[in-house]
Amino acid sequence: MLIRGSARLLFLAPAAYPFGGVADWLDYLLPGLSALRWECTLGLVDGRYHDVDAYLSRHPWEQVVRIKNPTGSREGRIQALMATIARTRPDILAVVNIVDAYAAVRRLRLSGKPSPRLVATLHGLQSDLLSDLRDEADVIEAVVSPNRLAVKLAGQAIGADARALYAPCGVSLSDDADSIEHQSRGALRLLYSGRLEQEQKRILDLPEILEALRGHGIETHLALAGGGPDEATLRSKFESMGLLNQVSFLGVLNPHDLAQEYRRHDALVITSVWETGPIVAWEAMSHGLPVLTSRYVGSGLEAALVDGVNSLLFPVGDIQAAARAAMKLTQPGIHARLVQGALDLLQQRYSRAVSVAQWHDAFNQIRDLPLLPSPSLRPPHSPSGRLDRWLGAAMGQHARRVLGLSYQHHEPGGEWPHTTHAHEGQIDFLLRAAALDKSGLQAAS
Repeated sequence: MLIRGSARLLFLAPAAYPFGGVADWLDYLLPGLSALRWECTLGLVDGRYHDVDAYLSRHPWEQVVRIKNPTGSREGRIQALMATIARTRPDILAVVNIVDAYAAVRRLRLSGKPSPRLVATLHGLQSDLLSDLRDEADVIEAVVSPNRLAVKLAGQAIGADARALYAPCGVSLSDDADSIEHQSRGALRLLYSGRLEQEQKRILDLPEILEALRGHGIETHLALAGGGPDEATLRSKFESMGLLNQVSFLGVLNPHDLAQEYRRHDALVITSVWETGPIVAWEAMSHGLPVLTSRYVGSGLEAALVDGVNSLLFPVGDIQAAARAAMKLTQPGIHARLVQGALDLLQQRYSRAVSVAQWHDAFNQIRDLPLLPSPSLRPPHSPSGRLDRWLGAAMGQHARRVLGLSYQHHEPGGEWPHTTHAHEGQIDFLLRAAALDKSGLQAAS
């Protein structure tokens, strides 16, 4: 790892998700890069659904810029981002799911004003995010992702594999992880930690897995840490299947309490369709907790999880296979073997030190990339309301500010959108991504 002279690095991120893996990633990456002479500023978008104070109470950082959009319009977002870039003068702008940053940089470059090198950080295998990269390729210097499949897809989207770089997420390693006892006394204790959501996480598989284990005569208890839009549906399914007495809903936990839960259980269970980590798996491993997981899209090219060596794997949606994998946790000696294999994996590839070093190297590579030519001029964006239709976006924004008018949003992604595309074609996209994930792994083996 080569340490170079200091440069200004602005991370642009939402404040609405302080309990997510991306926030945890920034929590260690910012101080890690600062120790390597980067001048790191965290730009947090602010608003009704983006509570910067709540975010910082969980993830404190001194060098913070609050980005407000009092009018609520898209033009207001673009102007606020342009003003933030002009004020902080970063050498590199690392965008984390704030799609209007692309338009802000495009406008700066077309006007001849100084603009940073623009880096998209890709933390999701989603058709809409990849479509944004494809549309904005002429202003994006590089894409960096913690997942090798996402890197490959990003290279295809921007038409330049050399500008799609890999840098993993990482976790701190517990000194006593290999000595923690997780031997069940009675019921098999499973833990789910994450967003309670069906489309990606497939949480409705969890009652089916408990039912399958019950059919095999395995007494099981499942604790769920987290919250999300499908929690009520999940509770209802547990109740209808007569499983509520085997389940505990813990809510969203702080890091200390979650670490304690890792140490009280026999395995973390993951049922996802796709993941770009997940960092929760590495966290569980770091606390000596075996991981029972689907072979989600994104696990193939990453080639990290090995069945019976550092984790227990089953095909996505295969309930009986998941139950059979869980039953292996009762075998003598398997806990120690999985824990040691997982710790070896983390030390080699997913420690915080490794992660910071690779993000540092990626940003240094981006500093050396050739500058992109001047981007294309885009048609005016869609109006945010009547004032935009009557006066145009710029004058409509001015009128809103003068009159104190504000467009009212109803969810975080409306207030500060992650994408300009509808979340359509995701199934077909995942089928193609899964084929690439599998074929790339076979070619490498």
